[in-house]
Amino acid sequence: MAQTLIRETVLQELEGLAEDRIPEVLDFIRFLKSRSEEERIILMDEVDYRILRSVAAYRTLPPHPSPLRDPSVEPTGLSEEDLEQEETREAFQTRWDQTIAAYLDGHINLGRAAALLGLSVHDLQERFLRLGIPLRLGPETVEDARAEIAVSLSLRAG
Repeated sequence: MAQTLIRETVLQELEGLAEDRIPEVLDFIRFLKSRSEEERIILMDEVDYRILRSVAAYRTLPPHPSPLRDPSVEPTGLSEEDLEQEETREAFQTRWDQTIAAYLDGHINLGRAAALLGLSVHDLQERFLRLGIPLRLGPETVEDARAEIAVSLSLRAG
C-alpha cells in the first residue's frame, strides 16, 4: 500500500518536471538503487550541514580557555572583521566554523551568531534544537542576571 502511494507520488512529480531534468532524476534513482542495504544516504540542507560540520570541527580543537569553561575568561565577542572575508567555499565554511566556535565557547550569544551567519535567531535556535546543539538562553546564575541588569541600566542611563 505505502509503496503504491510512493510510486504514484513519484510519477506525479515526474509529470511536472522539465524534460531536460528527467535524465538527471533517472541517474539519481539508478544511483539510489545501486546502494546496498547497509549503505545509507542522508540528505540535509546546506545550513544544517554547515552547522554540524562546524560543531565537529569545534569538538576536535584542543582544550582552551573560554568563558563557559572558566568564569574568569571574559567573552571577546566576534566582529565581521574577525571573520574570513574571502569569497571561496573554504573561507565560507571557515566563517561558519569561527562563528559556531565563538558561540559554543560563550564569546557570543545566539543572536550574534545568527546575525553573523545571515540567519534569523528563530531559525538558528530551531536548527540547534533539532540538531542537539546546546542553547544558552538567559543568565545561568543569579549573579549573571544581576550583572546583565546592571549593564542594561547603565546603557539606558548613559
